[in-house]
Amino acid sequence: MGSLGMGKPGYGPPPGYGQPMPAGYGYPGYAPPSTEGNAIAALILAIASFLVCPVIPAIIALVLAGSAKRNILASGGAKQGLGMVTGARIVAWANIVLVTLVTIVVILGVVAFRHSSTSVSIGS
Repeated sequence: MGSLGMGKPGYGPPPGYGQPMPAGYGYPGYAPPSTEGNAIAALILAIASFLVCPVIPAIIALVLAGSAKRNILASGGAKQGLGMVTGARIVAWANIVLVTLVTIVVILGVVAFRHSSTSVSIGS
């Protein structure tokens, strides 16, 4: 009674117990969805646009995000990454807007400084 029949055929763990499942085990013909590579690249470039060069990576990220979204929707569920696409678009547009606003403020500041320094005449 101590061995509970473990030495007899038909008892005990099934063959391969504790071993990793072979590839393709589960639902035949179905693989988990993979992440679209362009979505990953778009998100990386959008984040890099804040750290490296402000505008060029952001524009490339927007182009890649559009391509990634088309690929994901055309895959019929075989690819994922729409959240990354949305994040890349938000970050890239935020960077472009921020750079545009800073550029406008700097230009207005330079124009205002030049205007104020040339309009003041001492000793007239």
